[in-house]
Amino acid sequence: MENKATTELLDLLWKMEKKSDEDKFDWDAYNEIEAELRKRPGFRGIIGTNDDQRDLTHAEQLEEINESIKKLERHKHDPNSGDVMVRI
Repeated sequence: MENKATTELLDLLWKMEKKSDEDKFDWDAYNEIEAELRKRPGFRGIIGTNDDQRDLTHAEQLEEINESIKKLERHKHDPNSGDVMVRI
């Protein structure tokens, strides 16, 4: 699995899901692919399995940013796009 590109691993998961039958699903292969994806740098941040406790996951970073925006006095949410506009 280490020799496969990330896109190849994702394609394998997609194919497994499409042709899966609950009784015959290969959980060992699924877990092996998932474990390999968790080792990849991009997925460590997204999934939240950083080895270094000081590194925040993407979800934690977004939560921290949202909390900082709430502390600002002048901000508004654009109703059409959902963007947050801040006056500095």
